[in-house]
Amino acid sequence: MSVNVKKLLDGMVKVDASDLHLKVGSPPMIRLHGQLHPVDHPQLTLEDTEDANRLMMPERCLEQFKRDGTTDYSYGLTMTQRFRVNCYHQRGAKSLAIRKLVSKKVTLEDLNLPAQLAKLAALHRGLALVTGITGCGKTSTLAAIINIINEKRREHIITIEDPIEIVYADDKCIIDQIEVHQDVIDFRCALRHALRQDPDIILLGELRDRESIEVAMHCVETGHLVFSTLHTPDARQTVTRLTHYFTTDEQELILDQISKNMKAVICQRLLLRKGGKGRVPCCEILFNNPIIGKLIREERIDDIQQVLRNGDEGMMTFDMHLVQLVKGEVVTEEEAYKVVEDEAAFRRLLKGKSAGSDRGGLI
Repeated sequence: MSVNVKKLLDGMVKVDASDLHLKVGSPPMIRLHGQLHPVDHPQLTLEDTEDANRLMMPERCLEQFKRDGTTDYSYGLTMTQRFRVNCYHQRGAKSLAIRKLVSKKVTLEDLNLPAQLAKLAALHRGLALVTGITGCGKTSTLAAIINIINEKRREHIITIEDPIEIVYADDKCIIDQIEVHQDVIDFRCALRHALRQDPDIILLGELRDRESIEVAMHCVETGHLVFSTLHTPDARQTVTRLTHYFTTDEQELILDQISKNMKAVICQRLLLRKGGKGRVPCCEILFNNPIIGKLIREERIDDIQQVLRNGDEGMMTFDMHLVQLVKGEVVTEEEAYKVVEDEAAFRRLLKGKSAGSDRGGLI
């Protein structure tokens, strides 16, 4: 095999790259601090990507790959360093997208996350979601929350993932990790049977369809705490996405369930750290309260943003967190303006001012 996959993966770890791409006709590419860079390596051949996939792909994924043309799996370079791999076809050849997974026990401080996210670790029932685009750090954020719980509470945590991304070690909690297609036939089966396994907390890799949302809501309504993720950019679109899978006649019921059961939504975006080394999350934070619940029940989803601007109970908008990051010299103003949502309000907040549209009350 002309391509040494293990050497490439080891190189990823050494330079702290987040991703490795293997594509026929191009050299290997790594994503470093959010940008792709070629590796000093010859262009990959069809045999290279075939051999790389053959080395890493477990036999159980072969059938799905033949059927669907793509599959996800995890691969361990060592006992502690693991990767998530997606193998897919493009132009008749195999390509691989490889994500380096968190290999150490992470904290909110390690990840530069707002301290108020620790409130999620104090929840005992309800639905808490971490959202954002692929690669924005959702899994790492959930890991930091699970680690807090594992250190402080004596409970049973079940994770259901496809594939398992972070391996947890029992501390005060028992943590069972179920990998779909390896430990159980499919996601639906795992969810249905999770309640029979005496869980206190269930972590679902992703709410991906109507059935997973319904089962998550059922788990919450039977007194459990459920953590999961969605690929949504902000809190308002998260609520909208949860209702998207239900008919018009069902909207009132699902909105009522969300208003009562959804405890928090944390939305993330990654920004380049000042100095160019590494990236840091910028967060929008929603904690459910009577006002938020009322807006959801009444389908006044757009008004949620106004509640976030008030900053009550640790809630904040992306722009409010951007101001903190700029003033703390964590990111530059130039970087902040790449993702700012309301430039005029952001400028006012930087100057310590606000207008009536920045803060306000809702009835």
